[in-house]
Amino acid sequence: MYRVAICDDEPHAAEQNEAMLCQILEDRNLKRDIDYSVHCFSSPVPLLAQIEKQPSAFHLLLLDIKLENDNGLSLAAHLREIDADCSIIYITAYRDYVFDCFDTRPLHYLLKPVDQERLARVIERDLQENYHPEQIKLMADGCWQTVDARNILYAEAASHKSAVHLQGGKVLYINQNFSDLLPRLNGKRFCRIHFSILVNLEHVYRLTDSALTLDDGRELPVSRSRQKEVKRQYIAFIK
Repeated sequence: MYRVAICDDEPHAAEQNEAMLCQILEDRNLKRDIDYSVHCFSSPVPLLAQIEKQPSAFHLLLLDIKLENDNGLSLAAHLREIDADCSIIYITAYRDYVFDCFDTRPLHYLLKPVDQERLARVIERDLQENYHPEQIKLMADGCWQTVDARNILYAEAASHKSAVHLQGGKVLYINQNFSDLLPRLNGKRFCRIHFSILVNLEHVYRLTDSALTLDDGRELPVSRSRQKEVKRQYIAFIK
């Protein structure tokens, strides 16, 4: 599950950011409380307490800089000191701090009012680079099933549905078209090799320009238009 925290002492701004974030993720066919969660904090104290207890509590933090009786930059600096590995997006009405925030290694610095398309691009990058779900929930056979991402060999389009092939020969038929399924299978381990095929790079045994072989012996085609990108992703994955 992609876990997001929002820290803003202005209730209206926090609500707007939450609504925008949810819309961005829902547009990618991610479901709240199944694929992602959002927790809002009006001050740094409870947020910091939760992260100090569990440094990996959140994948992403949307952080205001000007907080009542506190400073978002100081909070972010402390999070880096304790090795909290969440990505940080500053959302603020002030331009003056853009250079002061570099030491906290932010993902981005956005000014209020936030442009939703710009925020969407930043979140999409974070999902691809930093979110690697080990457990994925898929609707199959009329119920939600939790699948270990490492057990997925590949997924493919199947008429107006999708088929997810697992180790051991099991196939889950998902009542969702392939393009809608793709955002649920994200992260560096998954690579789209064809218009209708996505593979788990963990299970690639051999790769050529036009095809790849999985560790169970199955061979899948690599489309000509994707050959260069597939090779790049595979090399990056095995390094």
